[in-house]
Amino acid sequence: MNNQEIQSVKLRYGIIGSAPALNYAINVAMQVAATDLTVLITGESGSGKESFSKIIHSLSVRKHGQFIAINCGAIPEGTIDSELFGHEKGSFTGAVDQRKGYFETTNGGTIFLDEIGEMPMGTQARLLRVLENG
Repeated sequence: MNNQEIQSVKLRYGIIGSAPALNYAINVAMQVAATDLTVLITGESGSGKESFSKIIHSLSVRKHGQFIAINCGAIPEGTIDSELFGHEKGSFTGAVDQRKGYFETTNGGTIFLDEIGEMPMGTQARLLRVLENG
């Protein structure tokens, strides 16, 4: 990607800076947006992971679908599976209706999962399976 395209993305998303590492990260985001791959974005808290996920979403073929950002560390352990994957009526005590999970809700869009390391290990394993198998 050329420098003009990178500057355009910076202006659109209010990104300030010209460090080579920042320009490289934006360039990579622009490249992966053209694919239909699952993307892992790493970085310290406050480094802009969600902003980069929004950039990727808006430049991808999924841009017309829904974008949902989820802080997995803020969802109670007892409800996280239901929140992510949904549930059927009667599948557990209190499940009085069918409920779509975030994955079904964002089908065709983008789901940004923040703080996945804070999820229970069993949920992380199920999430890995979803990411591996689609």
